[in-house]
Amino acid sequence: MANEYIRFVPEDGCPYSDVVVVDGEFLFLSGLVSEDMDSGELVTGDITVQTRQVLSNLKRILEQHGSDMAHVIRAEVLLSDFSERNEMNAEYVKHFPAEALPARLCYGGVALADNCKIEIIAIARKAV
Repeated sequence: MANEYIRFVPEDGCPYSDVVVVDGEFLFLSGLVSEDMDSGELVTGDITVQTRQVLSNLKRILEQHGSDMAHVIRAEVLLSDFSERNEMNAEYVKHFPAEALPARLCYGGVALADNCKIEIIAIARKAV
């Protein structure tokens, strides 16, 4: 089965796909930041506010592609300030079932686009 390469805004000139669907089953998502997906504006605020927005975006994209938060296999969390990890974690765990927390890598001290505090990359499986 061929991979499906999905770009949300094909004419934006970005050199990557937003989602790649592999074998019709696995979703590989590019980094998500705290952008309001309806307005295109960044949601600013503290790490909790931005984490909530990023994970809301992730949930929305997964649902559009036949998956959900319980089917996230792996997440990579990039933080501009690693000292905000505990606040991020407190919000992060609210968005996943306790019995289905994805494998994860979290690192900080990263200069993120548009001065975002957080970016999350995810791999998920479509819900059966």
